[in-house]
Order: sequence, then structure tokens, then C-alpha cells
Amino acid sequence: MFGKKFGVIAASVALVSVVLTSCGGAEVNNGGTQNKEATAADSKKSITLWIFDADPMYQATAEATAAEIGAELNYEYIQDETYKTKLSVALAANELPDVFQQHAGKSYRTPVLQSKTVAPVNDTLDSTGLGSQFLDNQLVTEEDGNIYSVPSNISTTLVLYYNKKLMGELGASAPTTWDELQALIKTANDEGVIPIALGGKERWQADLLYNMLVAREDVNAFDEAIKGQAKFTDAPFVDAANQVVTLVNSNAFQKGFLGSAYLDAQELFKNDKALMWIDGSFNFTSLSTAMGDNLGYIAFPKTGAEEIHSSTIGFQNAEAPYSLFVNNSSKNVDAAKEFAIRMSLKLNDEFVRKGLPGYAKSDVKSESQNEQLSAYATDIGKTTKTQAMWFGLLSADAGQEYRDLTQQLYGGVLTAEQFTTELETLLRKAE
Repeated sequence: MFGKKFGVIAASVALVSVVLTSCGGAEVNNGGTQNKEATAADSKKSITLWIFDADPMYQATAEATAAEIGAELNYEYIQDETYKTKLSVALAANELPDVFQQHAGKSYRTPVLQSKTVAPVNDTLDSTGLGSQFLDNQLVTEEDGNIYSVPSNISTTLVLYYNKKLMGELGASAPTTWDELQALIKTANDEGVIPIALGGKERWQADLLYNMLVAREDVNAFDEAIKGQAKFTDAPFVDAANQVVTLVNSNAFQKGFLGSAYLDAQELFKNDKALMWIDGSFNFTSLSTAMGDNLGYIAFPKTGAEEIHSSTIGFQNAEAPYSLFVNNSSKNVDAAKEFAIRMSLKLNDEFVRKGLPGYAKSDVKSESQNEQLSAYATDIGKTTKTQAMWFGLLSADAGQEYRDLTQQLYGGVLTAEQFTTELETLLRKAE
């Protein structure tokens, strides 16, 4: 096995260098050919990795994995929105790194698979015996019978964060109902505080909020409508769209939110300018680091007929999870496969260490969590259903059209009735 072969050689790049330098010294006396062979052997241990997740855990895990298999790691973190564009270009030009991360959802996964640029990892999962470490149904087998990816994240969900400091200054409490949410928005506006920061430019936060509002009206509304058992013009969709209109009209979001980038909006929240922030649970660590004890969390309020633990919106789905893929043109494809698999398992250990449910077996014991993450883990344990984010269930083209449509609702271009009528046409066509 690659890991066993090189694991004794080095636990760090420096040590690899020392070992190879030592070997090279003997080979100098045997001529230039062997020097070239040594150079070639050295290059085989280089792994280039692209990651969009800002959690420092990813880089630390990647470095530990590289050390374990004796590889030199070229780690590149790329900001999320930039990443999407860069990866699309790299897929089209077949200029991918050895290993790369991809978002959850068919809209992101399908283009990767259709590009024919990624390598199946079945052989390495079998030959290393590491495939048996993954829990049932956590490795996606595609139609051709191959497994092309390994997980890079657990099932992350929508989270409503709030700023404890601002909440205290307003003399208010985190909302648990639609009426309380509206009252809090008014209080914040009266005191010159942005109620909810929203990065509308990238569209997914607004999309996520609408999905959640529909689920609070009827937890099964989307599943039934997409199967043709109901319509997207039915009451849960119209009522949720009207709630979006109400939020916009009550100045729930910062001025110019539709043109505001995700990171810019996040800065408003982190810097005590905005009271609430809608995001994924994947940002608990980075937000806790930035805000310390000022970071608050609540389950999304009861804005419709459904209770707060009836459902949440998940970024993950079983057919298209967050994944690590391997470039099939990699010069180090075998090493890259083993790297991806071992990194996936090490990431799983870190999730388990945080007290979160993993996707693979682990001997790691969970450590104490901060108060907010512990509350989130408790809520998730009580949550009956995780509805996958709609965008992730749609094809790439339909997903983009859907987000364009949602943007028009938030922008006041469409009424709730017009929006749902067009939604019915679009998603019925996308079936």
C-alpha cells in the first residue's frame, strides 16, 4: 500500500527531503539516469488539493494525511464563490488539481461526472480495506457501478445565528414564532440595527430562507409537489412567498441586500452591525472563533403550521453529498486516491470529535462542545426531517433558473402569486 510503503519514510515534507537527499547522494555516483529516476519518484509524491471550506480543520487534516502517506501537499484554499467559477473553468479545460472538493447537490455533482475528468476510487477503497470504514449508503455508487468520490463533510443544515451582544442591547430575545420575528425586526430597525444580514448576490441564502419558510408551512410540501402529487401554486408555497414579501417590505435585510456579497453580509453580522444571520452549520467553528461568546444560535422559528423540530433544510443529500474527487489525469492518481480516502476518514474523526454524527466508523471520542454547538446538536437530534435544499435536487440549468426566479421575488419584480405560478411551470418542466 502506498501509505505503508512511504509511511516509515517520512512524517513531514522536511524528513522526506532529508531521506531523498540521502538516497540521491548515493545515486550521484551511478550517473545522471538514476538522478532523473529519483526526481521522477519524488514528483510522484506531490498532491495538489483545492478546498473551499474555510474551517482550519480542513488544512490541518490534509497536512496530517499527506504526512501519513509521505506526500508533499500543495494546499489551496479558495473562497467559496470564487471556487465555483474556478472549478467550472478547470473542468472545461481539464486543468484540475490532483484532488478537489465539490459542493453537495446534483447541480454541482452532475457537471463533474459528465466531464469525464474524475477517477473511480473503487479499486483503492478495496485494496486498502478502507472502504469498509464508511457507514452504509455513505459512498455513492453511480449508474456505471463505480464510486467516484468520498465524503468531505457531514450533513450540514440551515442555522439561524444571532448576535448576543446586540440582542442584549435591544433588550430582546431570540424569536421563536413568526410574530416574534416580525416584532424583533421592528425593534432592531427602530434602534438602527440591521435585523438580518443577507448576501443576496450569490442568491443561495435567499433561496435557503424561502425553502425553510415553505417547510415551516408544510414539511412535505416540496416532496409532494416535485412528485406531481401537489402543485407549487398551493398554499404552502404562496404563503411562504408572501412571508418573503413581508420581510422585504419590513426592511428585514440591509439596504441593497440583493447586490451584497455573502462575505460582505457576513462581516455585518460579525462586526455587530446586524442582529441575525442565516447560514450553514458548517460555519459554527469559524463564527465562534470570530465572535466568541457573542455568537448565539436558535432553531428556525415556527413561522407556519409546522413545529420547529418538524424539519430543517440540509445542504447535503444522499445522491450528491459534499465530496472529494480525484483527477483521472493526475500524474499521481493512485496516491491521490489514497490521499482522498484517508483524508475523508480523518475529517470524519474530527466531526465525531466535535460530537457530530459522522459518515464512517471512528474510535475517536467526542470532546466537550461550546454551548451553541451543543444546542444545535440537540436540536438536530430532535429534528424529524431534513429537507434537502431544492437547488441541490435540480439539474444545473433548472437550478440556475430557479434561483433567478427567487431573486425576482426578493426584488419585488414578482408577486407571491406570480412567483409560484412561474415556479410551477419551471419545476414541472424540470421533472
